[in-house]
Amino acid sequence: MSDREPTRQLWLVPAATWIALLVLFAVSLGSAYLPLGAGNVALNLFIAAVMVALLVMFLVDLRNSTALPRIVAFAGPFWLVLMFGLTFSDYLSRSY
Repeated sequence: MSDREPTRQLWLVPAATWIALLVLFAVSLGSAYLPLGAGNVALNLFIAAVMVALLVMFLVDLRNSTALPRIVAFAGPFWLVLMFGLTFSDYLSRSY
């Protein structure tokens, strides 16, 4: 049985991640049919954030990476928020 243990460990984390992503997808699909009003958007954005976190941690493998890929991975959302913030402030400042 000890020969199969490394193979089991190799497939355990990707399989658990895949199952978690499928469960989150099912919850997202199910919430589309519930009358939650504005809560539906918040719930689906939360589910999407959890899915992205799972993909980043296990597909991109930031857990075992060096400092530079982590810096780049966390700088991307920072700049995205900054660009959306500047675009939104421009949109709010116009009077037409």
